[in-house]
Amino acid sequence: MTTPNVSRRRALQVSAAVPIVLGAGDALAAKPALKLDLAVPRDLMFAYLKLRASTVTQDVYYWFTGTLDLAAPGQAIKPIVKVETLILRRTEKLEDYKYHVTDWEASFYRDLETNQIIVGEIKNPITNRMVQPIHYREGPVKFLFTENEPRLVGIRDILPNTGKPFNYPYKKLGDDFWMTKDSYINSPHWLKKDEWPLEASGERLTVQTSSTLKGKWSDIINPAIAAAPTDFSYAATSDWLPWMLMGQAPGYVLWHSAGKKLMDLNEAPADTVEAVRRIHPIWFNRPEPWPAFTNQYFQYKEQRKPAAPSQN
Repeated sequence: MTTPNVSRRRALQVSAAVPIVLGAGDALAAKPALKLDLAVPRDLMFAYLKLRASTVTQDVYYWFTGTLDLAAPGQAIKPIVKVETLILRRTEKLEDYKYHVTDWEASFYRDLETNQIIVGEIKNPITNRMVQPIHYREGPVKFLFTENEPRLVGIRDILPNTGKPFNYPYKKLGDDFWMTKDSYINSPHWLKKDEWPLEASGERLTVQTSSTLKGKWSDIINPAIAAAPTDFSYAATSDWLPWMLMGQAPGYVLWHSAGKKLMDLNEAPADTVEAVRRIHPIWFNRPEPWPAFTNQYFQYKEQRKPAAPSQN
């Protein structure tokens, strides 16, 4: 739960982000709706930022949960764990239509049957080997958003650089508004397979992600709203995770999760916040949880040793 000081700071952020315009006499007059042309990359990016984060300097949160499935050739697709995530997402407005948006992510795994947080080993349903999931953190991941395609800042930029203007696809039906971000990553693997033969899936890491944000068009064009209420869904296909001990066997991990943007951490499920506080206490550090980039591959190397070729 947030402290009183955090709550007061949040109130100040909200008051700064929601201007009130006084009209004639004591009446309140609303500003006219924003005129956004989604064929213009700058306006499309602005609409996306309202969904993803905020169009003012502000912190928001994301909570989502879902399942990881394993897909191996010739076998039925099999679930292996549930995953739950909290993200601190910070917008820094640099100038009009130019933003840094930074994520600090904290994730942990739950058992498929009991929903309890995993503290030991579980069975890999493909290999039948006992494996131990590693709860992980990721970030800070900082994006630069402008009228051009977003770029990663301060870390290895693994996204293709096409030089195109901002062009994320969108859908609009009545007052419902969706935007989708697709990423296709093929980069050097964080682990070397000659050092981590069971943990590294190969020389390169292949990931495809698709995240969809859904809000109200009336919120997007409302000048008094900087961070629009947003529902979130996520699907991805990735190479095996290190703790699965699949080596270079063919196949993929299928991710599917859903959740929403939170304006205050008090909106998150209490047991989720408590779990993150126990597992990833550093995530609650402010003004920033941690300064240097990390991910589950870095943490795996720090916490584990290469697995034996087979169980004893």
